[in-house]
Amino acid sequence: MTACVLATVLPCRLPADDAATTSTATSSTATGETPAENSPAGTPAAAQQITAEQAEFYRTRVAPLLVQHCFSCHGPKSGLKGGLFLGSRQDILTGGESGAAVNLQQPGDSLLLKAINHQSLEMPPKGKLPDEQIAILTRWVEQGIPIPAAAETKRPAAHRAPRGPEVTDEDRSFWSFRPVANPPVPAVRQPEKATSPIDRFILARLEAAGLELNPPASRQQLIRRAYYDLIGLPPTVEEVDAFVADESPDAFEKVVDQLLDSPHYGEKWGRHWLDLVRFAESNSYERDGSKPYAWRFRDYVIRSLNEDKPYTQFLREQLAGDELEPKTVDSLTATGYYRLGVWDDEPVDPQQALYDDLDDIVATTSQVFLGLTLNCARCHDHKIDPIPQKDYYRFVAFFNGIRRYGVRSHESVEEASVGPLALDMATEDRDTRNRELERELTSLNRKISEIERKLQTLLTPPEKEDFKAAEVRLDLARKYS
Repeated sequence: MTACVLATVLPCRLPADDAATTSTATSSTATGETPAENSPAGTPAAAQQITAEQAEFYRTRVAPLLVQHCFSCHGPKSGLKGGLFLGSRQDILTGGESGAAVNLQQPGDSLLLKAINHQSLEMPPKGKLPDEQIAILTRWVEQGIPIPAAAETKRPAAHRAPRGPEVTDEDRSFWSFRPVANPPVPAVRQPEKATSPIDRFILARLEAAGLELNPPASRQQLIRRAYYDLIGLPPTVEEVDAFVADESPDAFEKVVDQLLDSPHYGEKWGRHWLDLVRFAESNSYERDGSKPYAWRFRDYVIRSLNEDKPYTQFLREQLAGDELEPKTVDSLTATGYYRLGVWDDEPVDPQQALYDDLDDIVATTSQVFLGLTLNCARCHDHKIDPIPQKDYYRFVAFFNGIRRYGVRSHESVEEASVGPLALDMATEDRDTRNRELERELTSLNRKISEIERKLQTLLTPPEKEDFKAAEVRLDLARKYS
C-alpha cells in the first residue's frame, strides 16, 4: 500500500503484477473518479448525470438536513471528525477513517444509513433523527447521492493540532533523565585516608582541587553526629561514655544499628517526607480550620520508615491505597495524601477551586514522585522541560475522580470528609472493646456522683459555689477526704 501511494510522487520499482494494479488505482484517483465497482452501472462517480428533480430534492430536502445535523462535524467549517466530509459526492464515496460512507451497489449496506439508524455508529450523537428525515436520506442514498455541482463545497484543509515539544536525544541525555548507574570507584593518591567507597569519591574531588580531608573526628564528635543525623536528638552522657569505652571494631556499626531501630528515626526522617507532601493539620486561609485526623497520616509515614517499608509500596499506598488488595489500615490511611493541601471551604468559583485543588495534587505528585514541575504546563507547554500542555491535562485526568473534601451541604466538613478506617473484623473488635469501656465509664461516673453528693453536704456556701467549676472540685475533695 505504501508503494502505491509513493508511486504518485516518487518513481518506484514494483513487480509486474503489482505495477499493473498500482497503475490502475493511481489513474482512477488522479482523475477524481470512483472505481467502477462503486458507481451505478459502471458509470464513473464524477460523471453521474443529475436530473432537475434530483437537484431540487437535494437543495430543498437533503441539504437542510445535512447542514442542521451533520455539517457541524463533517462540513466545510468543521474539524472533520473521523476524517469524513459530506460536502461533495466524491468525498462521501471516499469516506473517512471508517471507510466509504455510501455503497452505491448495495445502498442498504451504506455506513451512512447504518449510522443514522443507530445500527453501528450512532449519528447524530445527540439523538436519532425522526423517521421522516431518515426516509429522506435513505431515498437520497438510493438515488446515488446526487449533488448538483453548484451545491458542492470544498473540503476544508486538514487541521493539525499544534505539536508539543519533542523529546530529543539531548533531552534524554540530561543527567536527571538518565537511568541510575553504579559508577566506578575513583582512584585516589592517598587511599589509606578513605575508609569507604564514599570517602574515595569525596577525596578524589578534594585532590582535584588541591585540598585535603579534615582530620578524623573524635569518638565523642562521631557519636554526636550519628545521633543528630539519624534521630535528631543528642546522645546522653552515658551513651557517649559507653561508645568511647567500646574498642571493638564494630562499635560504630552497633551505634548506627541501634539508632536505625529507634522510633525516633522515623520521626526525624519522616519530617522530610511530610514537608515534601505538604503535610499540615489545618486548611490554611483566614479560617484555617483543622483537618480531622491528619495525625493518622503523620503516624503512617513515621511507622513506614521505622518498618523499613519498600519505597515502591510506600508510594503505591499513598497514590492508590484504597485500590490495593488486601486492604489494610495502613493502605487506607495512606490515601490521606490527597487531603493534605490547602482548602478554600467557601470559594467564589467552585469549579475554579476544584481545578486548583487538582493542580495542587498534580504539582505535588509530579515534583515529589517524578522530580518534574509538571504543573508549569497548566497554561502552556513547559518552557524548559519537554512537557506539552496536553500531558498536564492527561495527568489531571488520573485524579479527576477524587472527592478531595466534603462538599458544602447539610453535612459538616467532618461528616462529608471522614470515612471509616477499620476493616470489618477490626471494627467488631473495636466495638466490643468500646462497649466494655463504656460500661466501666458508667460505673465510675456513678461512683463520682455519689462522692460529689456526699461532699456537697460538707461544703460551706462559698465552697458550694466554687464547686460548680470543675477545676476546683478535686482540691475540695482532698480537703474533706
